[in-house]
Amino acid sequence: MNQLNFYADAKAFDFNKITLVIYSDARFSINSFVLLKNGKKFKSIYPTKRSSLHMIYYYEFLLDEKLELGNLYTISLGTHVGEVNIDLSPLAQLATFDDLFAYDGDDLGANYDKKSTTFALWAPLANRVILKYAKHNSDNFHLVEMHRYDKGVYRIKIDGDLDGARYQYIVNNYGHVVEALDPYGKSSTANSQYSVVIDLKRLVAINTHRDKLPFFKSNCHAIIYEASVRDLTSFDGTDIVNKGKFLGLIEKNRRSKGGNKAGFDYLVSLGFTHLQLLPVQDFANVDELLPRHKYNWGYDPLQYFTIEGSYSTDPQDPYSRMREFKKMIGAFHKAGIRINLDVVYNHVFEVEYSLFEKIVPNYYFRRNSDGSRASHSGCGNDFASERKMARKLILDSIKFLLDVYDIDGLRFDLMGLIDVNTMKEVATLVKSIRPDAMLYGEGWNMGGKTFDNSPLATLENANLLPNYAFFNDRYRNIVKGLGQGTYLEENGFLFGNKNFLDGFKFVYTGSCIDQIYPRLFAKASQSINYVECHDNGTIFDVIDQTLPNETMEDKIGRLSLINKTILLSYGIPFFHMGQEIGLSKHFHTNTYNEGDFYNQFNYDIMDERIELVRYFKNYIKMRKELSFLRIDEPEIIDALIKYPPFSDGLQIDFQDELLHDFRAFKIFINPYHHVMYYDLKDDFNIYHPDYRNSDYIKVSNLMVAPLSALMLFKD
Repeated sequence: MNQLNFYADAKAFDFNKITLVIYSDARFSINSFVLLKNGKKFKSIYPTKRSSLHMIYYYEFLLDEKLELGNLYTISLGTHVGEVNIDLSPLAQLATFDDLFAYDGDDLGANYDKKSTTFALWAPLANRVILKYAKHNSDNFHLVEMHRYDKGVYRIKIDGDLDGARYQYIVNNYGHVVEALDPYGKSSTANSQYSVVIDLKRLVAINTHRDKLPFFKSNCHAIIYEASVRDLTSFDGTDIVNKGKFLGLIEKNRRSKGGNKAGFDYLVSLGFTHLQLLPVQDFANVDELLPRHKYNWGYDPLQYFTIEGSYSTDPQDPYSRMREFKKMIGAFHKAGIRINLDVVYNHVFEVEYSLFEKIVPNYYFRRNSDGSRASHSGCGNDFASERKMARKLILDSIKFLLDVYDIDGLRFDLMGLIDVNTMKEVATLVKSIRPDAMLYGEGWNMGGKTFDNSPLATLENANLLPNYAFFNDRYRNIVKGLGQGTYLEENGFLFGNKNFLDGFKFVYTGSCIDQIYPRLFAKASQSINYVECHDNGTIFDVIDQTLPNETMEDKIGRLSLINKTILLSYGIPFFHMGQEIGLSKHFHTNTYNEGDFYNQFNYDIMDERIELVRYFKNYIKMRKELSFLRIDEPEIIDALIKYPPFSDGLQIDFQDELLHDFRAFKIFINPYHHVMYYDLKDDFNIYHPDYRNSDYIKVSNLMVAPLSALMLFKD
């Protein structure tokens, strides 16, 4: 109700408690209040509390009969004043709400059969829901009233073949009417205009070639390479046809200007085990019909079941994105590479307009103690994963990704904002479907708390989540150094700072052994070892800006040493796209919306530095050959490794009795600009993954070149 000098607001804060606040610049008196139910008189009600302050009048009503959701309640203020609908959304914040209304069925969304489709939507606050739909290739929309069932689920069955039908829900929450997509929508038209009915049987014939994948024993056998679908294929200097698309990512026999492998062939040639893709679930800030006009990484999710349309060749065809995404996964599987997805369940894009807030206001997002929306994600909303239907949505969407697309792992964006219990249920679900799936994420402690005060999946709680690996920022900071952006305030060990030597020994062993610091992880397989990811500056930009007096040869040497050391470390090696050749973002950092120029893989630089590609392949081959580097039990690692006194750089000795393939093994790391000399007092072979037995070089007096690492062994 709105008048020039009068406004009233009514809310239900419990099922038998209503508050009414009236703002008026004129004095008045209300003698009777009548509660209406669906437009009809229900009962007269009387305030148990009332107060007034200049132009503000407050009333509180305690009812002798509880409000029943599914109805429109209104307070009549008298003939000359009017009526005000009661906002029921505060009820969604009650601790008992989940007990009363959480639904555990598996039929939410549009469930297709050739003869009929059943639609089901969880909307417990709504007093009315209408299905709006149009058959495939028709602009004639139908409006059908849905029926309310137990737990606030609205359903309707529509006869006939609705394959490809567009639809939305018209939801009436206490008189506030909105149109919304289906939270369980399996696909949509371009730019998320409509959800679409999908016949999943049409995707079954696409082979994901899981049988072609090599055996994967544990996380420590993984080598992860992170990239965006768009960034890998958008560069103009290749003959990739479908640039920025799923299909472009699997085109074979593509070349750079210099005639080197590009796209799919390049990625396969590197030898990594897992390709981690930046978000591919439907996101907001790219026009799917004109994707080259705007850039975004995709950390602005709209829908959790629908694949992003800008990566498909036909965004208007709801099947195109599904088929092409699944074909892409199949092509990488056939080549022996697993696909991990970067998933964003900690926030959504513009909460006020999100389909979740539209359908069940005040339920899916956390609140601060003062009632304001929590924003520890920095995006204006924190998804309340601890609430049963929010958790169910996460679990159901993950199951959909596994069952329909056959993905191999999940990387959770800002995992430290998701509650531990949800992550445990995710692990149970995922491992039941795919025992060798990878689960890992960002365990940053962003602050805040859950609705039920349960613990969050932060790095500090890694002991509660043994199935998860965490991005190890201690590894990053000790290896690289401390500082924001592309300039370091204090250099790390591999930037030549001896003060970080003991810290490096701690992170080298997967941060799972008490040394200088208390251990972070139960096993090395929980440590994601990295120095660069999509966020922040590239490692080459950091080298370039922090060490400006180094020659280009030195900078390339330091980059190569860092990449090699990551692969020599215990835990899970992680690389960002282009890290192998020292790509630059031109000193920009958070380039999530800054365009292709700052983010894409530059194949011209690859051509110039093709030798670095060869080095990187050899380092990966080395990692795969040295099985003792993939051990994850801290007790064995601790017994295996010794750090002999060494006056310069670092020497790591591996104990004879615990090595399977060698009688002895040594690693020397030299992050300095001078040569390291060492008397071995015995003959050792220099290890190189390309050497054959007849090629091994024997040494007894060692010289380790500046900015390099060298491995020695005895058969």
